[in-house]
Amino acid sequence: MRRKIIVFGNEKGGSGKSTAAVQVAIGLLRRGHSVATLDLDARQGTLSRYLSNREAHGDLPIPRHAAILPSPLNSLTDAAEADRWALESTLNDFTDVEFVIADTPGNHTGLSRLAHARADTLVTPINDSFVDFDMLARVDPKTRRVLGPSVFA
Repeated sequence: MRRKIIVFGNEKGGSGKSTAAVQVAIGLLRRGHSVATLDLDARQGTLSRYLSNREAHGDLPIPRHAAILPSPLNSLTDAAEADRWALESTLNDFTDVEFVIADTPGNHTGLSRLAHARADTLVTPINDSFVDFDMLARVDPKTRRVLGPSVFA
């Protein structure tokens, strides 16, 4: 069995990353797949709270779950290595599942970059607004032609 890593990412907060991640995880569980979830926005902890609330409210399917906080080390090099180790060791704990669903923060972090690099599939939720779309592409407001990729793209 080859594990698939699905990362929900967008540098804009409030785009629906956590909500979409939990819905996909639960949908896969209900279809009989083995699933683990990974909260890389653990300071905010939305995905972790969703799952905790599900567990508290009855006999609902719950994936295996882990949350990783970014390294507090002052050295950028040491922090990057600690983040890499934390992500890799957690993924190694999930080698027996078919899917790992990772929720990332709405900002640029080392853990987020590492998860994006490991993704088999990247899902980028956006709301139906030019503010959200602007995270993916710069658009001419008059012609609505795409001028080029934005920072997240």
